[in-house]
Amino acid sequence: MKLPLIMTLRKISITSWRKVDVEGENVYTGKMQPREQAKIYVDVQDIYCSCDVRLLETQYLASEGTKPHVFGEAVSALDRALEIAFSIMVDEERAVLNIQIPGKYISDDLTELVVFSCVVCLKIIENGKLIFDFTPKEKLGVATRYKNIGICLYKEGSLAKKLAAFFMFRDAIKWLLMIGPDETKDILGEFQIMKIHCYNNIALCHLNQHRYELSIAASTVALGIDMKNVKALFRRAVANTELQNYEFALGDIQAAFAHDPNNLLIKKQLELIKRKQKAVSEKYAQAMRKLFT
Repeated sequence: MKLPLIMTLRKISITSWRKVDVEGENVYTGKMQPREQAKIYVDVQDIYCSCDVRLLETQYLASEGTKPHVFGEAVSALDRALEIAFSIMVDEERAVLNIQIPGKYISDDLTELVVFSCVVCLKIIENGKLIFDFTPKEKLGVATRYKNIGICLYKEGSLAKKLAAFFMFRDAIKWLLMIGPDETKDILGEFQIMKIHCYNNIALCHLNQHRYELSIAASTVALGIDMKNVKALFRRAVANTELQNYEFALGDIQAAFAHDPNNLLIKKQLELIKRKQKAVSEKYAQAMRKLFT
């Protein structure tokens, strides 16, 4: 694929997905920016990377401008950062990209910041539809695809893959939230099941990262749809246990046990909560005895 060379280049800098800086004016007046689900080509040149490029597991670099990609389906940390840059660019624009990514998002063995730079040219083959043109069924289909990609990533087991899975679950929820209440009539059952799955997966990701309040929030959304959902009850119980909210944890774990009494994880968590409650009660009783003796 031969892409046009433009002399004036913008510089796009991305720091840990939290900050995006753009230097230079966009001279591509009237040209399109890629929408999610667009089919795009990218030509990447003048690559610099502070780590072994193979660790990046990037599809955009591997294709060398010969393979179309679906914009929005990036899996690796670098590809997600690249897509942030692509969302700022317009069709046939050539730009300089400077990207910084925490090493943990790349590989479990990397602790230092990964620095990546390149010159990239973007070509839109077929732009994605406006969000208003997606049917509720199509939105649900995109959410389902993202959720399934996330599950495959999570099952690979590494921290970097689990972090990548979190972003896929998050994007799945984004598409579910774009389905209005008046649009769910014909897909209500599928919609609710998918929403429960996604929020449960988000709760698990937060739990693994010790973000217990966020895990509780995600589990609570799932339970708002199905108050008997065992996974949501269990994960909220675990998060509340870690926060020493034992009464809340006990209520959830007992409800989970009532629905799934043969689940060994639930049984162990129930025993753990009771032990912790007992230890707290004994400690409180000892303090009270010392106070009044």
